[in-house]
Amino acid sequence: MDTQTLRKFCSVCKLANDIDALVCQHCGAPFVSSLNDAPTTQRPGKSFELTEEIKDQVTSSHTPPRIGLSIFLLNNGEPIALSEEPEFVLGRGEGPSAEPLVDLTKYEGFVTGVSRRHAMIKAVDDKYVLIDLNSSNGTWLNGERLLPTKPHDLPSGGVIQLGRLKLVVVYLRPPTYKKTN
Repeated sequence: MDTQTLRKFCSVCKLANDIDALVCQHCGAPFVSSLNDAPTTQRPGKSFELTEEIKDQVTSSHTPPRIGLSIFLLNNGEPIALSEEPEFVLGRGEGPSAEPLVDLTKYEGFVTGVSRRHAMIKAVDDKYVLIDLNSSNGTWLNGERLLPTKPHDLPSGGVIQLGRLKLVVVYLRPPTYKKTN
């Protein structure tokens, strides 16, 4: 069998790596070596596990704004954006846009698989919802892959994964409430 076709998948980011890699070339996670580990060409089921320890670390290190939503990079806690808009898009700002956009281009958005219009965050009642906008590389919320165009409740401290880019959102309340019946 050709060794070029053998790949192993990272248990953290779920991306393919060379069979002899000791750490993931995408996220840097070490590969655990054991006699039971056999190369695989299938991706494991979950993309991310939000533990209570990670959630506590994220929410305790970032103070939510009084109104609106703060977005941070998960890996280093770098603040990306503070939005007081009731509705905005997460994506790459390559061209004119009539809607509010959190531009992830300078955070390696293209390299990590973020679409131009990847996902939308929208204020509904006293919370936010996250909607995948038919992105090419998928959207996850706290490790669960989202169905495109379907709103999912976005909790404060939630981890959003756009392609391979992981973000954390923190908020107290949205800027305006839209009542739904």
